[in-house]
Amino acid sequence: MKNTRYIFDEQKYTPEGMVSVSQIQTFLSCRKKWEYSYIENIRPRVERSYLTIGKLCHKGMQVAMQNAWKDKEAGLDTSFEYGFYKSWMEAGFRAMEEEHRKYMAENDFLKEEMLDVEKMLDDAEDVFEQAYLEFKPWNYDVLTIKKDGKLIPALELHFKIPCPPTKGLHGYIDAILIDKTTGFIWCTDYKFRKSLAPDEDEANNIQNAVYAYACKKMGIPITGTMTWQHVNTPAAVPTLLKNGTVSRAKIKTTWETYLQFCLDHDLDPENYREEMQEKLADIEWYRATYEYRNDVTLTRIWNQCIAPVAKQIKSAHGKKAVNFRSLYPWNCKMCQYQSLCQAELRDYDADQVRKLMYTEYTKNK
Repeated sequence: MKNTRYIFDEQKYTPEGMVSVSQIQTFLSCRKKWEYSYIENIRPRVERSYLTIGKLCHKGMQVAMQNAWKDKEAGLDTSFEYGFYKSWMEAGFRAMEEEHRKYMAENDFLKEEMLDVEKMLDDAEDVFEQAYLEFKPWNYDVLTIKKDGKLIPALELHFKIPCPPTKGLHGYIDAILIDKTTGFIWCTDYKFRKSLAPDEDEANNIQNAVYAYACKKMGIPITGTMTWQHVNTPAAVPTLLKNGTVSRAKIKTTWETYLQFCLDHDLDPENYREEMQEKLADIEWYRATYEYRNDVTLTRIWNQCIAPVAKQIKSAHGKKAVNFRSLYPWNCKMCQYQSLCQAELRDYDADQVRKLMYTEYTKNK
């Protein structure tokens, strides 16, 4: 693809003054929460930066698909039969390990914390391997685009599109992939979650609607969006009973994990296959949700949902702006600013709460 007019130019722009989907979502949920985050630039005070299994798995998928793209560009056959997907997966593992090493080097941990921190990497690699093989990356080609005269893969694609009266809306698209079988082009978002969201939620997925609109502005003829979500916990390990057999209880694991456990304990998996393979088959580990939004739908979502909020956000920066609180149990229960918000409402020492529990960020994207 040669139309790169709306691909983010790091030499020309910085994200300051722009809006993002996450900022719009925060504003819609509670304007006071938005003010804390985007005007005061405060965050809960934590002892260290935060790393999750989902972030590690995202990194693994990004680097694995980058290597797949490189092999394709080199003229190699990237189908399953040639087995290059194994080297892509290994590259993903290495990237995850490097990300984890960096996290370890930048933060101090108590001795009793180390086991959990190290286990996080082990769990993330288990989740990534399972998700990667279920995703079947050999079935896709990464879309190639042209930026600054160079061909690059459409992975972690940073875009900027006009969004007056702000300086623009920017975001990162995980991947734009071409299905080798159908030729369909999918704007793809990876999600690693505790539980899988139902398909019907996708119609209200404002992030994917905006990303599809951005693809339209960039001239990328996507078929639609694909939200590919996977459980963010590894398959459970079966229990070895006192009589030397493996428990046949239904746990959240895969038949492959169960089979390997049998082999590791010198037990014949065929003694368990008929019962356990069927018992574990209906456990859902991943779900791909596809959404087709035509140009009319994308334009209406932009004009009726995004553009009006961007205007309100611009106005909310004014000195006379009153950013009200959306005080609802379901809205406040998980809010990171709940302590400060309640201190202000109850006439507690809010300045002390702000000082003790929050820290200011000088840059907010």
